[in-house]
Amino acid sequence: MLSDQTNNHRLQVGDFFTVGDIFRNGTFSVLDEVDTFTPGSLVYCQNLHYLQKAVENANISAVLCPRSLGEELKGFSGAVVVVDDPRHAFFDLYLRLTANGAILPEMDFGIGEGCWIHPTAVVSPKSRLGNRVVVGANAVIEDYSRIGDDVDIGPNVVIGAEGLLTIRRPGGSLVRIRHAGGVEIGDGCQILAGAVIAKSLFRRFTHIGTHSQIGIMANIGHGAYISDACVVSGNTVIAGRSRLADRVWVGTSASVAQGLSIGEGAQVKMGAVVVADVPPGASVSGNFAVNHRINMARYLKGAVQ
Repeated sequence: MLSDQTNNHRLQVGDFFTVGDIFRNGTFSVLDEVDTFTPGSLVYCQNLHYLQKAVENANISAVLCPRSLGEELKGFSGAVVVVDDPRHAFFDLYLRLTANGAILPEMDFGIGEGCWIHPTAVVSPKSRLGNRVVVGANAVIEDYSRIGDDVDIGPNVVIGAEGLLTIRRPGGSLVRIRHAGGVEIGDGCQILAGAVIAKSLFRRFTHIGTHSQIGIMANIGHGAYISDACVVSGNTVIAGRSRLADRVWVGTSASVAQGLSIGEGAQVKMGAVVVADVPPGASVSGNFAVNHRINMARYLKGAVQ
């Protein structure tokens, strides 16, 4: 299954912003963030650092930025919109586009053959279950969840939960941002009791690769990408937009911060707090997590003293 979707329907920037805000007109297909993998993305940039990242990403076709930084995008070929508060303008647009369905996932719905669904489970009619899927008691499968064949979903699992996103109005009240994406789970996965997998904020699906295991009470954040044959142990937190390559093992009660990459075959030991990318094949532990051998050497040295 592929988590990234393309959409040939192009939207005109000029249809959503006033002439005075448009530095350069153009089109886009989806909304996303500056690290997007989806062509035709419109993103927002609050400062020069993210603006530079946006310019380097060929998948971005439109940018919202502060008025003071519009001149920095002269070399950018896509659409540019300059506003006082890019983040609020971006999510105002997000709410408009989700309301009319313009940026919702495109997928088929239905239930395959040989599935067993507990009578207390809740399965959205806007979801897709493959063949021989088992759904345990009180599990919830929300809209735009796409489940492969031979997947075992334990009791009290929530697939497609709303993820945390904090946007406040000037008076302090929260703006409710319902996530527009979904979740996809590959063939042969096990999702154990009480695990929660948040749907992606954008069209790109939160992804669990084939033959992966998600442990008891694990929490997978919105837009995370967990590749094939990974093990995420119980009570672990994988924050939003993190990417785990094939055969990553994450120990009990570990935490991986938002947007990090964990390389193929890496191990994150029990209780580790990961705040930086982990190279392929590496083993890290501790709070904050560093090379596991270094951590053990420090511990043993302290024990001898």
